[in-house]
Amino acid sequence: MPPSELYLDHAATTPLDPEVADRVAQVQADVFGNPSSPHAPGRRARQLLDEAREQILADLGCSTAQLVFTSGATEANHLAVLGLLPAEPPPDRPLRLATSSRDHESLRLAAAATQHKAEVNSLPLAATGQLDQAAVTDWLRLNPEAGSQPTTTLLLATTLVCGQTGAIEDMTSLRGLLAQWAPQCLLHTDATQAVGRLPIDFYGLGVTSLCFAPHKFGGPRGIGCLVLRPGLDLKPLLHGAQQFQLRGGTEPVSLVAGCQLAVSLAVARQQAEAARLDTLRQRFELQLASCGRYAGIEPVVIAAAGPRSPHISTVAFPGIDRQAFVMAADLTGLAVATGTACASGSSEPAPALTAMGIERRLVQGAVRFSFGRSTTISDIDEAIARISQLLQSSQPAA
Repeated sequence: MPPSELYLDHAATTPLDPEVADRVAQVQADVFGNPSSPHAPGRRARQLLDEAREQILADLGCSTAQLVFTSGATEANHLAVLGLLPAEPPPDRPLRLATSSRDHESLRLAAAATQHKAEVNSLPLAATGQLDQAAVTDWLRLNPEAGSQPTTTLLLATTLVCGQTGAIEDMTSLRGLLAQWAPQCLLHTDATQAVGRLPIDFYGLGVTSLCFAPHKFGGPRGIGCLVLRPGLDLKPLLHGAQQFQLRGGTEPVSLVAGCQLAVSLAVARQQAEAARLDTLRQRFELQLASCGRYAGIEPVVIAAAGPRSPHISTVAFPGIDRQAFVMAADLTGLAVATGTACASGSSEPAPALTAMGIERRLVQGAVRFSFGRSTTISDIDEAIARISQLLQSSQPAA
């Protein structure tokens, strides 16, 4: 009899919330009109679309902001980075863009796509897994201003919760640095791993733009959100009349409805769910340390010295090959990961870990465990039992 499945990869995606599934199915069946059509079915679709957009913005504390629906966070990251930068920068006003290894691959690739017209920098990380504040300061100070007129267009793109380590970025310090050295700098943040785990206040974060995808917190796949500060000059990647002419294509009304409900549920549950997940993570890491020592291995929790999201625990097993461990865990019915889902097929280690200066033997043995609304205490205990057997049967390299 095959082992029962234990899913500890909620940072990759989450099960669809039953309430959200019902909402998507109901809208798909009943509100089928094209929201751009002038007839009654189209008007019903348009009304639902507008109400969903307003509710999402209200839940994120930014009713006056603008919201563009995309196909996911990957497209939203590309739209933010490529759409916020000038298409043809003036010769006397160069473009400078910074990301880091803690960002999702989609954000780093979007930045790389600007290299023909912008100077792209990858900022180093501190040992906590956050951006190195001194490096951010140095980058900002290199950007001169002529009187009150900036001579450089700047975009700093970062990630609120790192999907590789769970480390939470210090947005308060970043805002302070920008205010001191480059008030004109655009600040984009990917909050895909943060919604439902941390309180989200768009204006409180002080960002220019923010994106996320609801499938990370019980919502449907195939839709993402890009929230924009009012008055931004954003250029579309997909041209069309829809969505303020910022993203062409017929809007997926049922997915929008599901996204809106998922956001509302995640925001309403956030405080209680974060406390529950933190308890589960502490239990997991404490038991993991014990079973590791029993197997002659000292597990090391990555980014434990700084603030972390409660749903991610990245743990290094010295001497254990991370990919072999993940495959062996899968054979026991335990689903875990070596890093972000988009890079799970890569033999390369998670880039954030390398950028944090973690020694190679730990990077090579780092495995990400992530928890969600469906994770229970019994799941944690059963996962520990299976991991204990895996570690005892492993032969650590010298």
